[in-house]
Formats: sequence, C-alpha cells, structure tokens
Amino acid sequence: MRIQSARVHIALGLALLVASALLAASFLGLMPDRAGAVREGRAALAESLAITGSVLAGRGELPAFESILRLAAGRSPELRSAGVRRADGSLVVAIGDHAALWRPLPDAHSTETQMQVPIIAGNRPWGQLELGYSQPFPGWLSWLASPLTQLVAFIALACSLSFYLYLGKVLRHLDPTEAVPDRVRNALDTLAEGLLVIDRKQQIVLANASFCELIGRENRSLIGKSAADLPWLDGEGDALRKDALPWLAQLRHGAPAADSMLRIVDRQDEQRMFVVNSSPVLGERDKPNGVFISLNDVTQIERNKIALREARDEAEAANSAKSEFLANMSHEIRTPMNAILGFTELLKRGYGRNERDARKFLATIDTSGRHLLNLINDILDLSKIEAGQMEMEAIECAPHRIVREVAEVLAARAAEKGLFLRIEAQGPVPERIVSDPGRLRQILTNLAGNALKFTDRGGVRMVLRMDEGLYGIDVIDTGIGIDEDKLEAVFEAFVQADASVTRRFGGTGLGLPISRRFARALGGDIVASSVPGQGSRFSIRIAAMLPEGTAMLAPADIEADDGAPAVAPESHWVFPQGGRVLVVDDGPENRELVRLVLEECGLAVDEAGNGRDGMEMALANVYGIVLMDMQMPVMDGYQATRLLRERGYAGPVFALTAHAMKGFEREILDAGCNAYLTKPIHIDGMLAAIAQVLGGMREEGARPDTSIAPQDVRSAGALLADAATRLQPEIAEPLVSRLANRPRLHSSIRKFTTRLAEQLDAMDAAWQARDHEQLAALAHWLKGAAGTVGYDAFTEPSAELEERIERGDAQGIAASLATLRGLQARIVEPDALKENSH
Repeated sequence: MRIQSARVHIALGLALLVASALLAASFLGLMPDRAGAVREGRAALAESLAITGSVLAGRGELPAFESILRLAAGRSPELRSAGVRRADGSLVVAIGDHAALWRPLPDAHSTETQMQVPIIAGNRPWGQLELGYSQPFPGWLSWLASPLTQLVAFIALACSLSFYLYLGKVLRHLDPTEAVPDRVRNALDTLAEGLLVIDRKQQIVLANASFCELIGRENRSLIGKSAADLPWLDGEGDALRKDALPWLAQLRHGAPAADSMLRIVDRQDEQRMFVVNSSPVLGERDKPNGVFISLNDVTQIERNKIALREARDEAEAANSAKSEFLANMSHEIRTPMNAILGFTELLKRGYGRNERDARKFLATIDTSGRHLLNLINDILDLSKIEAGQMEMEAIECAPHRIVREVAEVLAARAAEKGLFLRIEAQGPVPERIVSDPGRLRQILTNLAGNALKFTDRGGVRMVLRMDEGLYGIDVIDTGIGIDEDKLEAVFEAFVQADASVTRRFGGTGLGLPISRRFARALGGDIVASSVPGQGSRFSIRIAAMLPEGTAMLAPADIEADDGAPAVAPESHWVFPQGGRVLVVDDGPENRELVRLVLEECGLAVDEAGNGRDGMEMALANVYGIVLMDMQMPVMDGYQATRLLRERGYAGPVFALTAHAMKGFEREILDAGCNAYLTKPIHIDGMLAAIAQVLGGMREEGARPDTSIAPQDVRSAGALLADAATRLQPEIAEPLVSRLANRPRLHSSIRKFTTRLAEQLDAMDAAWQARDHEQLAALAHWLKGAAGTVGYDAFTEPSAELEERIERGDAQGIAASLATLRGLQARIVEPDALKENSH
C-alpha cells in the first residue's frame, strides 16, 4: 500500500514538472501562439474587405459590397455578423443580426469578438466595416478551451500514466517485500513465531504473517514504519523507552542477543509476552545494515506459570488453614465431649443415686457419643465434603426433637455462661419430614454452638417455622454480631469474621461452611443477618417433604416439651430356636464377644480366624448369616466374599469393618456383602440388623438368666469412683470397659487385656525393626478389637497410628505408641471392680 502511494506521488510530481516547463516556455514565447495567429488572420480578412468596400463605396455599388460580405460570412463559421456603417452612423449593410449583436467600440479599437476597420472613399472617410465573431466558451471556460491549457493538460496526463507505469518497474527492484522470493516468504509466513527485518534506521523491511496477524495490521502497512513506534512494553508490562529496545545493540555493535523479554499490545488490546532473539544483518566491511528479529510467543506459558503460582499459593494457604484447624480443637467436637465428660464425672462422683438417674445420664452420654462419632467421621471425610461428593439420607425424622436434643447437649454450656437457651415455634410445623437427621443435627449444633460462643449476655433462641414450603429454623443470639461486609466471609472454609475472634474465642472456621453445604444439599440454604453489638440471626431452610398422614404441631405442643432425655425401658432380644451364625474374624476377643452376645440371645455360633477358613465353613454348612471381618491374614473378607458369591453362595453376609469413612461402604457392597457393621461394634445395632434376617424380636424386661444381683454389682458411677480411689495416685483416671456390667463378657475382656500386652510388645518390636507393614496390621487390629470389648479409648489413637504409619511420620508413630502404653496402664479389669464393690 505504501509503495503504491509512492508511485502515485512520484508520477504526479514528474508530470507537474513537465507541465510547468511547458507553461514557462509559453510565457517566454518559445511556443507557437495559435490565438495570435487567429487574430492576425481575422485582421487581414478585415483589411481586405475594407479595401474592397472603399472601392465599391466610391462607385456607389453597395449591393456588390453586400454580396462580398455574405460570401465571406458563409465561408467563416465563426463570423457571426457583419455590417457597413456610414460616417453619420447609419447602418447601410447588415449581415446576420448585426444591429442587435454589435456593441459600439471606442476609438476604432477591436476585441477578441468584434473588429472595426475604416472605409475611405477618395481621400476622405466614408464609414467603417464591422465584423462580429462568436466566443464558444464564455468567461473562464474560454481559458479551458485555450490550446495552451489543452496542451498542458494532455502532456500532464500522458506523463502521469507513463511515469506511473515506468516507476512500477523501477520501484519493484527497490521494494524489499518484492526482493524476497515467494518461496522464502511463504516459508516465513508458515512459522508460528513472529519475524521482523529492520534496516539501520529501525524501519521495517519485512514482517511475516504471524506478526501481522498478532497486531492486526497488513504487511504492506508495516513496511517502512519504524519498529520503535510499535506499542512495546518491558517484561513486567511497563512502558519501554525507545533507547532500551534490545536490537539497538546489534545495530551498534553487530553482536547477536538472545532471550530478551518484551511485551506488546495485540489487536484485542491484550498484552502478549515474547522471548526476543535478534541477529545483525551484516553488509560491507561486516557493518550491520539491519537486524533479523524473531519473537517467540510465550504468553500462554507465562499465564500457566502465574496460574501454577496462584494454585501453589492457594494450596499453601489451604494447608496452613487446615494445619491450624487440626491444631485447634473444634467446638463441634468439644460440645458433645463436654456432655460425655460432664455426665461421666457425675456418675463417678455418685450423683446417679438411683437407677433412673444413672440410665438418664447414660442415655445423654450415649447420644453425645454418637454425635461425636458422626462429627469425627465428617472431619475425616472432609476431602469428599470439599469435593461436593456428600451423601445425604432421606428418612423420616422429627426436626423439633432434633432441635430439642441439640439444646440438651448445649444446655450445660449455656448454664455455665448464665445464658438462656430456648426453643420456640412460629405457627404450626410438621411433626415429621423426610430429610437427613444427622446432617440437620450437625447444622444445628454448629450454629447454636457458635451462637453461645459469641454471646456473653442474654441468650439464644431456636425458632421453628414453615417458610414457603421449606422447614425453617432460625438461630437468634444477642451476641457480638458481625459486620455486614463480613457476613458472607464467615461461610468460607477456615475463615472467621475477624482475626481477633480466633484469639478470643478459638475455633476452626469450618462449622459454617460445612453447615451451608449440608443445607444446600438438603434442598435449602443458610442466610445470615446481623447487627454488630446486638446479635445475629442464622436462618436455616431445608426441603420439607411430608410423609403421608403427618400431623401439624402447634407452638404450644413444641414449647411444652421439657426435653428430658428419654430413658429407654430395659429390653432384650429373642431369636427363633435353631438360628446359626458364622463369625469370621482374626481377633479372638472379637469373635468371643460376638459369640457370647449371640449365644445369650439363643443363637448357635461357629468361628473362623481368617477368610479362607470362613469361606470353606460357609460352603460346607448352613448359616442364617455370616459376619465377615474385612481385613484378615491368609485371605481378607473382600476376597472371601467374592469367592463365596462366585461359587453360588446366596446367604446373607454382613461385613465387620473398623473403617468409618463415608463411601467405604460402596467397596464393601461391591464385594458382595449385603450390609455392614462398623467397629467398635454397637451391640444393639448388631442385634437389630441380625434380627431383620433371622426374625428376632425385642422384648421388654431383663433377661432372667443374665440379670445382675444388686449385691454383686453396684451402679456404674460407684464402681468408677471406687476404681479411681483404688488406683495409684499417678494414674489420673481409670480405664474401664463399657461392658463391665455384663458378667458373661468378662472373660472376653480379660483375654483382650492379656493379648493387648502381647500385641503392644509386638508393636514395639515392629517399630524397632521398622516393619511398617506389620505395625500397621497390629494398629488396625487394635482399632477394632479394643472398641469391641468396650475399651473405646484405644480406637482413635490406633486410627491415628495407622495414619502416621502411612505418612511415615516417625515422631508421630513414637508418640502414638507411647499413648497406647499409657492407656494400657490405666486399664481396670471388671473383676477388680467387682472385688472392690464388696
């Protein structure tokens, strides 16, 4: 485009020079004057006619003179009119419309269109001859019709066209874009990197297609443009001075340069980053005549680096937040723990003076313990929660009773701070809905626990309502409140509204994010409003699908419930005669415990110590149900169950597993198990599951042959208090099996404590030998076996030991082994309690 413009300019310039030379020649008289020649011819004709007229006028032959004038007018088309006028001014001869067209001229002068010549008769003037000529172009158009003007215009146009064509051939040899062969240009245009060639003045003489496309310009528009005028930026994106361009060094010194970083603003107004390499183009005497510049686009690489750096920073921030979370005890865990320890302390101090109080305390401990286990499971399953892979139940539940249970757990904390904790209802609410009671309980515990933590005066209300088809629970406190601009931040994981909150109140910042995710998974949400210094309101909304026939409860019905923990009546399980169960477990104490419990219910029990023996026994005998441990030597429960199914075994197989991570059950069910029971074994839960298969029934009242005489065993609170008194002073608290009040299980407990010492010695030996595989197997055994015989305190440290072995945390492994030894030292066997009770 630029070359075409130059051709036009040069051609026009040269043509104007030629035209100017012609005009100058004309003004100097060097060119023939056609207009003058015409005037001279007209004058000669006028003189000839005047001489003829003088002769004829003297003879009085005017008609003959008129004929001659008509003949001259006919032969001269430009002669418009002619006339003969006497000296007195009378017009005696008129050719054409002479009288109307003629304009008198002073002093016998003539013009371009009118000529007058005197007629002499004898020696005296007779009159004058008048000739009128036509003017084809009036005014300035006559200048255009001038022969000189036409000649100059013709020469200018002809020269312009000739020069343009001629320069096209000449400039083609001077155009750098044409100097590069097409095959070379095509090869350069296929390259992904941008290429520039500049001359000694930094003017672009070549730009390939990639560079042109990048900045949105055509190749020809870049040719001749200074490369320094392009929108270059430095590697950091700041404006770049023209004297800092990397190729200037090549123009000065001729040395190549590599790996300079430049940015440029592309046609989308976005910055792109390049690695610039430049090499001098040497001329005579090895002096640089230009520079060959390659620009390798690394924008995406830099963006990836930035993204990786941001991801690393986010990961480090997340790890830091989670480390802080693991370092601080979550209030979600402390809340039920307080209830467990508090009521246990009451029992130790003998406050359970009668059986009803003791059972009431134990019911609260049991509820809180189960809630604590659910919280631990959720924390262990945090990765799935964050990945959005939460699993929700859809079962019937009574939300108002869940609210009441949460209030019971938190009542002690509220009383300690002198706060009220009330349950209210606004309008009727359904007695039951279909939802996930465990998740709802956790949401309420988190929100109400937070409300109590951040409230020093007044109290907390939990208000129930139906809100546009959703079941709503508002947790309203009179605490410190939250600034409006920080309300959404509290729903981010590990975040609290103010850093000073952590220092003052502690906590992890995990409760609210988990609660909101749970609420949304339940078809609702949690929204917050707050006034700093006055309190906060957290409104829970969940989907409320009502079972058929659900009654609506009035506010008075809900508020009348005093929330006293229900004391379940004593009962026992009865199974049909002839029921037979196979227990497959590598832990003898686990097998003995299950055998004693099932035999107490009238079932026959066979035992196997590994999966292979269990599989062979199941195929050779008829069992109502098989209880299969999943991790065993020789053959584990997964392989054994798969082989059973492959060989046509159709009987029910229930898995026994110490794993409690959500989602683990899918692996168990895929192996062929019908259901699973977790360790530590919950006896009532196990019996209820087996009863569904074998047709067992729960009957009220104690089993006559297993009741314990009052004189043999006192209340659990008294036994614990006596044990604490009997133990050595350096042991802070005794460790007693929760099954200590069941004499038929005492032998299993004793066998466990004996084997525990052997297994701990084996753990120490495995650790000394750095046999991590053996150590992990022993830890897994302890995690399930201890809880099975009622020593639940070993379960969590054993699980922690497994995790530390997997991570290779040597210091942590040593600490876990020391913890387990400490727990062993605190064990008090049931026989010791019984002896002390007499």
